[in-house]
Amino acid sequence: MLTEDYIVRMIRDMGQMLARVLGSQAWEPDRCAEVWEAAAGDCPPLLEELKALCGRGEINAAENLLFEELDFSDPGTLPIALAFYEHLNRFTDQELEARDYSREEIFEGVKDCAEQYGVDPQLLEAFRP
Repeated sequence: MLTEDYIVRMIRDMGQMLARVLGSQAWEPDRCAEVWEAAAGDCPPLLEELKALCGRGEINAAENLLFEELDFSDPGTLPIALAFYEHLNRFTDQELEARDYSREEIFEGVKDCAEQYGVDPQLLEAFRP
C-alpha cells in the first residue's frame, strides 16, 4: 500500500509539472476532479465519451480515443487529458488490473501526452517510480 501511495503521488506530481510547463491552470487543487465530474452537457463531447468508456471498464479503449481525438496542438485541451489520467490514478492497483490496465500505463500515458504537447518526455523521467 505504501508503494502504491508513492506511485500515485509521483504520477500526480508529474501531471502538475506538465501543467506548469504548459502554463496551464489545469492542475489546481481539485481542478481535475471538477473537470471529470462536470455534468453531462457541461463538458466536451470527448470527455463524455471517455467517462462512458471508463464507466464500462474499457480503459484501453478510452485511452485510444483520447489520443485519436484530443487536439494536442491546443494547450487548452490539457485539462481533459489530466482529468482522465487523474481519474485513473484514483483506482487501486487491483481495480486497474481488473480492467486490464496498470499504474505504469498511467505514467506512460501522461508522458505520451507531454510529448504530444511538445514537452520533452525526458523531463518526466525524473518521476518514474
